[in-house]
This record gives sequence, C-alpha cells and structure tokens, in this order.
Amino acid sequence: MEATVPSEDLEDELPHIQPMQFVLIHMPSGNVKIVAMKPDSTVALGKFGSFQCNNLIGQPFGLSYEIYDREGNIRPVPNMALTETEANNQTIIDDKSVQLLSQAQVEKLKQEGLDGNIATEEIIRKMIESHTEFNKKTEFSKAKYIQRKMMKFLKVFTPVRPTLFSITQYFLNKNPEKIRHLRIDTLSQILSFANVRAYSKLLVVDDTQGLIISAVAERMGGYGALVGLHDGKDSNYDVVRYMNFSKAILDTIHTVPFSMINSEKGYGKKMPCERVRRSYETRTRARDLLLEGEFDGLIISSQYNPEMVLRELSKYLLGSRPVVVYSFYKEMLVDAAYMMRKSGDYLHSDITESSLREYQVLPGRTHPHMTTNGGGGFILSGLRVINCTFDPSLVVRGEGSSKRGKARKTAA
Repeated sequence: MEATVPSEDLEDELPHIQPMQFVLIHMPSGNVKIVAMKPDSTVALGKFGSFQCNNLIGQPFGLSYEIYDREGNIRPVPNMALTETEANNQTIIDDKSVQLLSQAQVEKLKQEGLDGNIATEEIIRKMIESHTEFNKKTEFSKAKYIQRKMMKFLKVFTPVRPTLFSITQYFLNKNPEKIRHLRIDTLSQILSFANVRAYSKLLVVDDTQGLIISAVAERMGGYGALVGLHDGKDSNYDVVRYMNFSKAILDTIHTVPFSMINSEKGYGKKMPCERVRRSYETRTRARDLLLEGEFDGLIISSQYNPEMVLRELSKYLLGSRPVVVYSFYKEMLVDAAYMMRKSGDYLHSDITESSLREYQVLPGRTHPHMTTNGGGGFILSGLRVINCTFDPSLVVRGEGSSKRGKARKTAA
C-alpha cells in the first residue's frame, strides 16, 4: 500500500493526521503498529479493539485516544497531572490481601469491559476503591498503579508521527536485523562523517530498509541529488514510504540496481507496457546520474564485502570527499580499513564505535535506565583523495623567494 505525498513537509504544514499517511500506533502493552490512514477502513488492534480511520483523520498527533464502543468510535484521554505529597511507601503492605476483589470478580469486570457493558474508567475506579493501601501511596506510586491498570483494562492508543527516531526504535524493538541493528546515535554519526547537507550529491548503498536513505534525504531537505544502489530489480526502501516525505524530497532520491551499473542492455525499442517503459526511463536517468560521477560523499551499509564495494564505487567520488562504511560487526570493516590505510587514495581512515545510555528525565526522578542496548555497530570513515604524482613545474614561487634567488646569484 502506497501513501499519498503531501505538497509540503509534514512537520511544518501538516500537524494533523491526513488521509493515506502512515502513522505509528502505540498501544498500552508497549507494542507498536504501522498503519496507513485509509479512509472508510478499520484498524484492528487485537485485544484493544478496533477503530475507524475516519475518526482519527484530522486529529492531532501525540494525543491518546480511547475506543469506547463496538463501532470503533474514539475520544481523547486527558493526561494526569501529578502533585507531590509528604506520603511515602514505607508502611505499605503490597500483597494480594490489600485487594478486596477476588480474582473471579476481576475477570468478570474485565470481560464486561471487553463486551462494552461497562466503561473502563469504572473498572479502574472499582479496583482503586477496593485497594486498602492505595491512599497511603505517594502520588508517583498512585500514577504507576493507575497506569498499570490502564494498560490492562483501558482500550487506549496513541498515534505518533513517523520520524527517524520513532521508526528506528520501532525496528530495533521489533526486528533489528532489518535495519542491521542501526541505532539513532550511530545514524547521526554517519550523517556527520559523510557531511550530509543541502545541495550535495551523494551515493548511498543501503540495506537497512531505506533508513539511511531516509536520513540523508531528510537532511538534504529536497535540495541536491541522492543515488541509492540496491540488490534486485526493485528497491526495498520501506522506511522512505513510512516517513511521509514531500514530493520535493522524494524527487531527490534516485535508485539504481547493482545489475545496471556496468550493463548497457535495455528493453529494446519495444517496451512491454507503458508502466515498464516509465520505470526503465527513470532508472536510466538515475544510472546516467551515477555514471556522471562527481559525488560529494559515499555511504555504504551492505551485506557484501566493504572492500570490494569501495573499490568499485570510489571512482565516482570527487577528491577530498568523505567515505563512510557501517557494519554491526567490526570484523567486516577490518580488511577495508587496512586497504584504505595502505592505499594512497584515502586519508584519515579510522574505525569508531558509538555508545548510548538512555536516561529517564522526570521531576525528582531523573536517572539512567537500568538496561541499555548492547552495541550500536561500527563506522569506518575516511577521505577519498586524488593520488597525483608531484610535478615541480606546478609549484608557484612567491615574489620573496624569487628575490632571494637573484640575491644568491649576484653574491656568487
């Protein structure tokens, strides 16, 4: 399913959900689902129920909505404001005896909520009233208790706008292998090492579902040219579709299959159909853009040997331009780094590793998370230079050096 392209960037002109845009749906269980807001359709969220896309289209991003009936109608859920008190949890007894409702009664309430016979707020209110130690809790403990019950009973979801950070977190939590375990901090370093900017011409080999392509295109902002090399006949840049880019940004992205780089074969004079002809012409223009060379940078994230890819593609770069290679495994980059250091065509080649530690930032409760990601991969970076032989005739002597030369001849 393809999303329509808004006329302007989503962040600036479209703060609300538009038809056929992709949206990240965050559920109380912590799961995330990517859906396209197709009018007159229904989005199923499993045990949390389903809702009509028409009810969400036109609503702002970031608000939480509750599914309150079987017809899929939704309504905003207000956020809770916390006020600290002098209470503490020192004397609280936290076991099954503090809950007066039996397990059978709780299951009955839960089933009635699923059937729509009782509001979820009423279930949570009964759970709180039957908790003998609830009033002794601090405001933060009360909020955590209510949040747990909301995750269990409330049919609430939050639509989140797709960004590089949210998309990266989505794939890292669901299937990190699809984006080669690329973290957002490592991605930012790739953009920095490659000197990605507007009005630049970049060559990218991307096997991260289009995550690197999307990051480069967003940074360029619709100004410049971006050529992406990929396996197979068609590119698998799903992230580009999820990002809801404007047409100006999409027009800067050109894709070329590896098989077309050194091939002069085409479809011939007669094309099978109009759609195939347009696709071939688009790829031919992208291939011509590649063969023109004079790229301002090269970014590689590939399953193939980085050394072989560098040898094949470095000829398309201008002099003094950055080369960046990403891999989750350091061993994949060692041979390429040795080749770059041994060759006279590269300078400042080095392998770096990024480190990330997430923090919880809340009033009075700021601290690092107890668990973190094991690694963010490795980056091989360097400068591609033109290795020219020294020609003394090209050296321009200054006026001072010429006078000193004449003075030495006169003295002699």
